[in-house]
Amino acid sequence: MEIINFLEWWEMYLLLVIVVWILFAYRFVDWKQVEKQYPTILFFITVNMTYNFLYYNHTLWAFRGVTLEWLNHSIINMAFTFFICPVGLIIYLQRFPKMKKNQFIYITVWVAFYTILEWLFSMKGMFVYDHGWNNWLNIPLNAVLFIVLYIHYRNPVRALIISLPIVVLFYVFFPFPLDSLK
Repeated sequence: MEIINFLEWWEMYLLLVIVVWILFAYRFVDWKQVEKQYPTILFFITVNMTYNFLYYNHTLWAFRGVTLEWLNHSIINMAFTFFICPVGLIIYLQRFPKMKKNQFIYITVWVAFYTILEWLFSMKGMFVYDHGWNNWLNIPLNAVLFIVLYIHYRNPVRALIISLPIVVLFYVFFPFPLDSLK
């Protein structure tokens, strides 16, 4: 009986994660200010969907449902891309410290938070790595992501200019076969 309850809980983990982020949104988001974060949310969605498009047949990391066949990377990633990460991003941007001395600590906390979450999911088999990627690489990726997202929030053009060489370097270090594109 307890095994069945445990499996039922795991089947509901995505729903649980969404409920937790709804509670975070309720508690920490100033909804009157969301339009200020909206362009950066769209930037994040574009970057994430571009990765998923280009690396579709050569994934470096992917979500994996552990109990339900239909709960695959695409379904889970849609929830993360269009709901969970935007809520986190709104909270991150709305509460970004004004004082420079606190900004490094703030970014570090967010990088650690996301890296630990990804590590915990990977330990349960719900986040998998391939083609040379591993959890340690999530640390610099998350650091670059949070820095560039803040830069985008303050100056979108600067973020786009900074992002181009980052994308090239990412491809140099983690290339995908061009014939894998559809």
